[in-house]
Amino acid sequence: MTLDRRRFLQLTAAGVVASLTESACGRGNKDATAGAAQPPLLEILGPARAREIGAQYRAAYPKESSVAVLRDAVAKSQHHDFPWIRRKLIDEVIKDDYENGRIVIVQGWVLSETEARLCALYSLTG
Repeated sequence: MTLDRRRFLQLTAAGVVASLTESACGRGNKDATAGAAQPPLLEILGPARAREIGAQYRAAYPKESSVAVLRDAVAKSQHHDFPWIRRKLIDEVIKDDYENGRIVIVQGWVLSETEARLCALYSLTG
C-alpha cells in the first residue's frame, strides 16, 4: 500500500481523534497527556518503528528525555491564555505545528514537534 502525504495526515488525524479525545478535555497536565502513551502515528508506523523514532528524537534533544518533560511540553502546546477556553486537541496542535514550521526530521520522517514528542513519550512508556 502506497501512503501519500494526504492519506498519512488523514490517518494521523483519525487516530488522534479516536485515541486522544478524552485526554484532551483539559483536566490538568498529567491527565491531558495520558492518552499520549500511544501516539497517533502508532497505527501507521507500528510499535517498534514509533519507539525507534522516539528514541532518536530523545537522543537528538536530550533535554526532552524524561516522561515528565515530554508530558509538560505536549500539555503546554495545548495551553490557552484563558482557562475557560478548552484545550486544543492534539490533532489541532499537530496541524498548527506544520503550519508554523515547527517540524523535526527523524529517520527521514518529517514530523511535527508534537508527533515526535509523542513518539518519544511512547518510547519511554511502551
